[in-house]
Amino acid sequence: MKATVYHGLKSVSVDEVPDPVIENPTDVIVKVTKGAICGSDLHIYRGHFPLNDGDTVGHEFVGRIEEVGSEVSSLKKGDKVIGPFWVGCGHCHYCQKGLHTSCTRQGGGCFGFGDLLGGHPGCQAEYIKVSHADATLVKPPDSLSDDSQDEKTLFLGDNICTGYHGAKNGNIESGDVVVVYGDGAVGLFATYAATIFNPSQVITIGHHDYRLDIAKKYGATTVINSKNEDPNELVKELSDGHGANVVIECVGNTDSLQSSLDMSRPGGTVSITGLFWEPFPLNMTDFFLRNLNLRGGVAPTRSYIPELISHVEDGRLDPTHVISHRLPLDECPRGYELMDQRIDNAIKVVIEP
Repeated sequence: MKATVYHGLKSVSVDEVPDPVIENPTDVIVKVTKGAICGSDLHIYRGHFPLNDGDTVGHEFVGRIEEVGSEVSSLKKGDKVIGPFWVGCGHCHYCQKGLHTSCTRQGGGCFGFGDLLGGHPGCQAEYIKVSHADATLVKPPDSLSDDSQDEKTLFLGDNICTGYHGAKNGNIESGDVVVVYGDGAVGLFATYAATIFNPSQVITIGHHDYRLDIAKKYGATTVINSKNEDPNELVKELSDGHGANVVIECVGNTDSLQSSLDMSRPGGTVSITGLFWEPFPLNMTDFFLRNLNLRGGVAPTRSYIPELISHVEDGRLDPTHVISHRLPLDECPRGYELMDQRIDNAIKVVIEP
């Protein structure tokens, strides 16, 4: 089959690789009908998380079951499935608590991150083997199970649920001033997710007007292009000088996290969804004296999908606003270049095998 393969710094190609096979009775083989390139994939592409030469990449997909292991009970050949980006066994202490991304059994981990996160294959491919399939994959409702609905369900496996995780970890209360720091796909979906909790304001900060226009569609009451305006000062003005109750950090670098802390009011919460690859020098004295709260972690998307899929099904959330490009699998390397260099107003590249 064809799959997108890592070959080093800013080098991926679509190569012929062996077809996946059932290795354990809890495995399934999925024919990928739609995939996507995530901002986290760019960390691999840019060398922040180097893989082994030859590892397949990608962790966002929907597809149909092609082959089923002998102990799989809830899935059958032909079923449409949404692929959460993280594999969980479903039986350990943390999976039972709904925290699949902290699965402690052998076989847990993230698709497409090589040996760094469990050794699972990537999904920017024609087919993918999924371990612990019963506990990992999610079947959409009948109204979203046709292949024509793939673009509506594709981002539930990661970006939508990750944005929601940021909002939920922020403990947003009715009337709060909420800031979303970042205008990538996760930041845009975090903007929508924040509105679920009835804040008085949702302020989305980013660098790109074309993305901030989408934030308005998702419910942002104010958008700030931080290339043109000082977001810290504007947030203070918009909050009567207090600062934000909640900041959802969706970038994952030192500058954005420090700015998020700076614009928080005393007693405020910074909720981190951005994937960090560098250390952060937290000023503990300031953090302590301002009674700040800092939360973060990998979104347990398998637990959130049943909660959020109704927002897609009834049209409250249209995930397709973030799609900027649609490419065949053979052009996946170009998709990485588009997203890495922000070419042609790239936001989210969808891949079709």
